[in-house]
Amino acid sequence: MKKIIIFLMIPLIMVGCSLFKTVPTERLQTSLLPDYVKNLYLGMPLEKFEDIKDIDNMIVNKDLSFRYQYEEVINDDRLESIVYYFDEKISSQPLYEMIFIFKSDFDVKSYADEMYGPPSVEFHLPFDEWCWKSGEGFQIIAWTFENKLVIIATIKNTEWDELDICGE
Repeated sequence: MKKIIIFLMIPLIMVGCSLFKTVPTERLQTSLLPDYVKNLYLGMPLEKFEDIKDIDNMIVNKDLSFRYQYEEVINDDRLESIVYYFDEKISSQPLYEMIFIFKSDFDVKSYADEMYGPPSVEFHLPFDEWCWKSGEGFQIIAWTFENKLVIIATIKNTEWDELDICGE
């Protein structure tokens, strides 16, 4: 009887530990991404993205040599569009970059400062950046440039793979 109980406990413990491991990651990405993309996450496979988003109404470019690009036109009072980059070489084709293109009169830097606080790295790319360890083996890095907020993941074998700002 003890052997049966122990045998049944092992899978329960393994499942329980894996659930607890994913909770902080989901909370981290949810807190870092603008409300427009709360149902997405960095590292999301392209296939899952296509199930969630209405890609028929997006501008899709799959002719690039190393990534697929999807552009979603938003055109509300602040945002014009969001550009999503997926790695073409990796089998799951993970989402590794999002570019939020705001209206030209919108103060993107103040928006990012309000969302993230002061930048954690100054003038590295040559502009201020925010950097977080994802807990999934990659870093999440954000910066503003002109009317854009760029958020990337340094997922292995993607375009930003070798960028190491927050030391993970």
